[in-house]
Order: sequence, then structure tokens, then C-alpha cells
Amino acid sequence: MFRSWYATCPRGAEEALEGELRSIGAKGIRVGRGVVRFTGERDIALRGCLELRTALRVLEPVGEFGATDAEQLYAGALQLPWPDLVARGQTIAVAASGRAAGLTHTHFVEQKLKDAVVDALRERAGFRPDVDPKAPGVLIVAHLANGACTLSLDLAGDLLSNRGYRVRTVEAPLREGLAAAVVLYSGWNGATPLRDPLCGSGTLAIEAALFSARRAPNAQRRLACERWPRTSVDDAPVLTRLRAELAAREVEPAPIFASDRDPEAVDATRANARAARVPIHVSVEDAREIGPLDPPGQLLLNVPYGERLEAGGRKPLKTFYHQLGASLRRLRGHEAAVLSGSEDFESAFGVRPRGPRRTLWNGPLRCTLYRYEL
Repeated sequence: MFRSWYATCPRGAEEALEGELRSIGAKGIRVGRGVVRFTGERDIALRGCLELRTALRVLEPVGEFGATDAEQLYAGALQLPWPDLVARGQTIAVAASGRAAGLTHTHFVEQKLKDAVVDALRERAGFRPDVDPKAPGVLIVAHLANGACTLSLDLAGDLLSNRGYRVRTVEAPLREGLAAAVVLYSGWNGATPLRDPLCGSGTLAIEAALFSARRAPNAQRRLACERWPRTSVDDAPVLTRLRAELAAREVEPAPIFASDRDPEAVDATRANARAARVPIHVSVEDAREIGPLDPPGQLLLNVPYGERLEAGGRKPLKTFYHQLGASLRRLRGHEAAVLSGSEDFESAFGVRPRGPRRTLWNGPLRCTLYRYEL
């Protein structure tokens, strides 16, 4: 049966997510800010949980109602068919985003919705579910916008960007979904060599390797809906088939290289690549001294932003950008995609970008993705 679904993503990644949804057979695609609505059979939504690289959640809508104050919010949530959605013994949690004129505090919204769900189940089904904010059996996702509240259930139960391979980290790591968007927006076809010379904890290089290997990033993850009594029996054979199809399409990835001048970052990248089960050549090296790939290929860089620097501390960062640009100009025949959150980057880098700039949000930080032909 065709029905509507939602997939959320980092802001700026909507176009990439739209393309991914089209590639898995989704229909009726409508793009919003940080969300893409689509229609399809349930197996399309399940495939999305396993295969989508840029998605944060795949959501099953269960209700929408007017909500401009606490009373409306509670009353609207109370009337939804929670006994059909939450079984005895399942735990719940609520995650809210957005705001309305009289509902501006996320924690308050989550608490009010939790009260409505618990009260509905106690009154109509005779049990009170426990709340588990860390690993709930049913995660209820609320979004407030334009005076209305939309409630959905998260099919995966946890952010799809939490791939499970980040066993070691360094300061300010790039989230997996955003890194996947950078890979997709870079224009790289996955067949030529690729290098990240500022690898940090290795997220860009690992997401590139997964893309090149055609590996679905969450194919081995157990979804929350696999444990829902109302859906588990029907979902099990579908997911078994999908996982077999996805495993059969995997190939050996192109050569992927990652380097950083910080030995701790290199160690973190090695550990995370092992956890992700992808082959990456990792080394300690200064990005300003890197040599060319053979044959020429793709460079992906998430450069330091310097968002915590005072005005007087910007000069060393601008010098680094300039030196990095001079280094990359020597790499004839290569292409590069650079993510930067610094207003100083483009002028200091000294290389003219090709094609449109893209705005992406790394959490609260507004970033720009530049593409270069060197």
C-alpha cells in the first residue's frame, strides 16, 4: 500500500537526499528544509533506512493536528491511536524539533507529548509504558511548524548517521550524514583515487569508501521496527531480501587515502576505518606538502573553520588557507571539494571555484562547499 513517509537530513543536504530517494524508487517527492517527504510501499521506507547515506531518520507519520499552545498539543496527541502503535512492554521516548508561537521550549514539548501518550495508553489499553530516552522501543518524533504538530515514528530508532564505526574521535568531528552529502555533491564517481589530506577522525574518507564500494551504510543495523509487534512479522522477510540484495551489489572500492599532520587523528582514522571494514591508506603528512594521486583523482577536504578564534587570531588561519591553495594548485588534473565554515577561506585560498557553491550546515555552523578543477 502506497503511503507517505518523511526522511530528514542535515540542512543543505536536501537535494542529495532527493536524488537518493529517486534512485531507490520513491515517488511523490517533496523537498522541505531539512526534510524530504515521499510516497511508496513500506519496502521503500525500509530500503531507505538501510541504504540512504544522507538521511538522519526515516519516519512513519501517525498524525498531524493544530498546536499553538500546551493544551492543543496535549489534546491533539491524546486522540491518536496509541494502543495500535505501542505494545505492552515497549518503552517510548519523544524527540521534538521546531516551534510554535506558544511552544518554544523543546523539552517542554517533549514532556507534554510524553504525558499525552502515557495517559492515552493507560486509559485505553490499561498499561503505562516506561520511558527510555537512550534506547526506546518506539521513538516518537514531533515537529512543530506553521501552527501544527506532526507526529511520526522513527523506523530505525536512532539517527541513521550513527553508523557505529566512530570508535575514536578528535575535536569537532564531521557527522556521517553531512560527510556523505559532501561526497555526493563533490561529483566524484567513486572509480578514481580519492584523498582526504585533513582527515581528522576519517569520516569523509570512510564515507567515500562506503560510496565507492556501493555498500549500504546501515545494511547490518537492526531497525527499531524489526522489534515492533505490529510490523515485525511482515518486515522480517522484506529486510532479509533487501539485505541480501545490497550485499550482492558490493564491489572493491577505489584507492582511498587519508592523511593528517596530527598522529592522534591518524590513529583515530585507522581505528574507525577498521571498525567500518573499509580499506583506507592512512599516513601522517602535512596537507601543504601532499603529492599527486596516480592517476589524478578527487580531493575532499573539511578545512579548519576557526570559529572560536578572535579577530587577531585569524591571520594564521588565513596563511594556512593560502599555503593549502598553493599546494593544491600543483596537483594538475585533480578535482577538489572543500567544505569551509570560514568567511576568510575563499579569498585566502586563492583558487577560483568551478560550478555553484553549496550551503551546508554543520550543526549550527553555516558552511560552504566549493568545487575546484586543478
